[in-house]
Amino acid sequence: MEGRFLIGSNEKPVEGNIYSDRSAVVLDWLLREGIKSRELSVRNVSKEAGVSLGSVQRAFGALVIKGVLQVEGIRTAKKFFLKDPKRLLESWLEHYSIVKKCKMRTYRSGFQDKVELLEALKKSNLSKKVALALHSAAEEHGCKNTNLNTLELYLIDPLVRSQLEKKLLLEPQEKGYEVLLIEPYYKSLLKNAYDSSQDINASPPMLTFLDLYHFPLRGQEQAEFMAARLPELKGIYKKR
Repeated sequence: MEGRFLIGSNEKPVEGNIYSDRSAVVLDWLLREGIKSRELSVRNVSKEAGVSLGSVQRAFGALVIKGVLQVEGIRTAKKFFLKDPKRLLESWLEHYSIVKKCKMRTYRSGFQDKVELLEALKKSNLSKKVALALHSAAEEHGCKNTNLNTLELYLIDPLVRSQLEKKLLLEPQEKGYEVLLIEPYYKSLLKNAYDSSQDINASPPMLTFLDLYHFPLRGQEQAEFMAARLPELKGIYKKR
């Protein structure tokens, strides 16, 4: 059974792929942790963020050109300073849109509401294979700002989609949705945020904000509500 594609895209990488899945780990770390540091080194960021030295070097090179990072010293003695985190977030928003980067399928469900859907998901063996996304993730982070009762899920393992369709009694729906299944572009961010102690994981706050910002169903409204309340976003996002 196939759900409806909402939007999908295979866009070409831009700016040296600085907004790619792996590079996004560096960007995310800079906006959450790097912002607290007086100076940064490629080696330390590689260790703390859990990515290769090469990935950090490429990201830092692009960010210096963009004016986000300032560099002092030469070769192995180089030190970097996060000069403009707001510009980094704005640039990320300009280059990433969930509706262009992710495949999304829309459904109606045989269950009465979101509460029943979540209970069915928790009772299944699939709850560890997905993560709450978009509005559902915002609610999990304590930042619900709409009356929507929809369920949005990232498929951490895309191979479980057909099983999930059966467990949640899903039928494809052309317009609107009760349940939205999403194949993630930023798999590494979801993997790094995974917590095995949770019944159902949620996409991390930064990714949730990025996803919501360009989402057509009250997304920007919800994203800005989050940005005004969550510490990791409050100081770096300015409402446009």
